[in-house]
Amino acid sequence: MKKHIVIFSHGFGVKKDDRGLFTGIANGLSEIEPILFDYNVVDEHSDNMTVRPFSRQMEILNRVINEQRDTHPDAIIDLVCHSQGCRIASLARPVGIRKTIFLAPPTDSGIARTLERYRNNPKAIINLEGVSQLPRSDGSTTSVPAEYWRERMAEGSPLESYNQFANKTDLTVIKALQDTVLGETSFKGLDPKANVVELKGDHDFTGLARNVMVEKVLEILGEG
Repeated sequence: MKKHIVIFSHGFGVKKDDRGLFTGIANGLSEIEPILFDYNVVDEHSDNMTVRPFSRQMEILNRVINEQRDTHPDAIIDLVCHSQGCRIASLARPVGIRKTIFLAPPTDSGIARTLERYRNNPKAIINLEGVSQLPRSDGSTTSVPAEYWRERMAEGSPLESYNQFANKTDLTVIKALQDTVLGETSFKGLDPKANVVELKGDHDFTGLARNVMVEKVLEILGEG
């Protein structure tokens, strides 16, 4: 039997476990090996982090995939991506990925909604020409360099990159129906090769929605 690997691509300003979302999925895997990694520079003592630009995140994802392929040349490799991690995967356009699952992917490349979450916080420092300091709910701080914002805004419509990626992998998009982070997301115009599944839940599929989401992901990966 071929080795089966799932590589997880996390979202903006979080660590590799994606605030428990990815570990919840990984803990349900029995025959598949999970690979979790950090896009960001994380201070393990304070949990503060510095976000890397899109281009660097794409390089990291392709490096992780290529390392697994070099070590296990015959392995089946799937991707599970959440939020911004979906954009990174679609822009990196890795080859040889069997299945890809997008969890609550963004459909807008703008930064206004992201910044709105922090503008009313007196501790937040937003400097699009320098380094922004964004306080997080767990007490940590996320530093965001100007290069990150520039590269994010320079990318075109996420749906365009999703459509290109759908020609390289078996793509399933799982839409969160109560997504208060992204708001209403429309996948009109998504390539019909991609399968869209709608599930109740917020952006991180917290509470009871988490179990339903995990079961659906395991089913798609072949472990349900």
